[in-house]
Amino acid sequence: MEKRIDEIVLTMREDIIKGVQRLVKIKSDEGEPEEGAPFGEGPLEALKEALKMGKELGFETKNVDNYAGHIQYGNSGELFGVLGHLDVVPAGIGWKHPPYNAEIEDGKIYGRGTADDKGPVVAALFALKAVKDSGIPIKNRVRLIMGTQEESGWGGILHYLNKEEEPEMSVSPDAGFPIINAEKGIVNYSFKSKIDDWKDGLKLKSLNCGEASNMVAMDSYATIENFSDEDLQIIKDFKPYNEAILDYEIKGKEIIIHFKGKSAHGSMPHLGISSLAAMVHLLASLNFSSDKLNLYFKTINEKLGYEMDGRSLGISGSDNTSGPLTVNSGTLKLKNNELEYVINIRYPIFFNEKMINSQIKEALKGIEVEGSNHKEPLYVSPDSDLIVLLREVYEEMTGLDSEPFSIGGGTYARAVKNAVAFGICFPDDEDIAHKPDEYVEIDKLMTSARIYAQLLYRVLK
Repeated sequence: MEKRIDEIVLTMREDIIKGVQRLVKIKSDEGEPEEGAPFGEGPLEALKEALKMGKELGFETKNVDNYAGHIQYGNSGELFGVLGHLDVVPAGIGWKHPPYNAEIEDGKIYGRGTADDKGPVVAALFALKAVKDSGIPIKNRVRLIMGTQEESGWGGILHYLNKEEEPEMSVSPDAGFPIINAEKGIVNYSFKSKIDDWKDGLKLKSLNCGEASNMVAMDSYATIENFSDEDLQIIKDFKPYNEAILDYEIKGKEIIIHFKGKSAHGSMPHLGISSLAAMVHLLASLNFSSDKLNLYFKTINEKLGYEMDGRSLGISGSDNTSGPLTVNSGTLKLKNNELEYVINIRYPIFFNEKMINSQIKEALKGIEVEGSNHKEPLYVSPDSDLIVLLREVYEEMTGLDSEPFSIGGGTYARAVKNAVAFGICFPDDEDIAHKPDEYVEIDKLMTSARIYAQLLYRVLK
């Protein structure tokens, strides 16, 4: 360990806290594209603020067309990348601490993005500042590269890499310690159907389920009209197969239905409770005055239902390196008489996405199926120079085992060559990404900054 650098990081505690708060207070979930703001005003504001922080700390900064940017230390030699993101998933509801207030309680900073991924970006930034302030001679370069659309499409980082130099080696502080050398493939599928054959009888007036494809749907709402006594009894008697809570309200000729579930990251759907699955189950039990609508709900309920492994779709399976395929039912909306159900699949690294695509289309005949946002799996050999270096740094700083492992989540590590996810969550940490009251523990944030400082010192010297 370079003790001088470690001592400098420890003096930065308050600055690191304030830096996280500055970014978390910016609501940076994706918005409507505007001129000069490709993913909306929020992500752009977060990018500008992060670059401003970098400039205040004495670094060279660059904004690449408002899509992404970097903060750099060093002018020559090999380029090492630290890849993070400044956008966040929607806050949703159910927060005790307001999602954009960055409140501190019991040694934790609360807010959307504290752990995913603004807190880690700030930890890496001040780690780089500690190396700079140490005055130790360097011969290489480090870039803290920050994207603005990681949660919903990767347009920011891909635009950046099309314009800028790609690092020789990189880490992404957007998952967990010790080292993640394998990430499952990720792909979204949408299932669409135009509902244009209404007759007299039960109608679906509105449907709004879930926040994002990569979040377990916590809240699902539907409004039906022209209901019969039989329809009402079905709703009263309905018992979902999971622990989602049903509530309904009668307003004149309408029934407003609400299922309450539990949010979780889309890569670990078993940790949540899907309100969407319960909603589809109920709607498939009703007899609407549209044959297309009835067929849609019955097919979706039969082929997805409450499953999280793709078994009824015919795509379930596993490999020894990255584990089982998972399916998260993310969103279901009715808009302009068209239904669209979006799922998020994380598939094992040795699986074939083309075969998954083919099988889903076969299983859902009669429904329009479209894949999007496909990201290839990532795998870096445990014997690579990068992994060896990270293991040395992690073990030296923590005294803990550093055996690499795989995840279902997706990080920017797969956007570049020779890269892995490294931090900031530790093995026994609670999974709080994409949930209400997301937080980062300040002590662990500081430990992460200390680890990153030692890593960046090694790659710069």
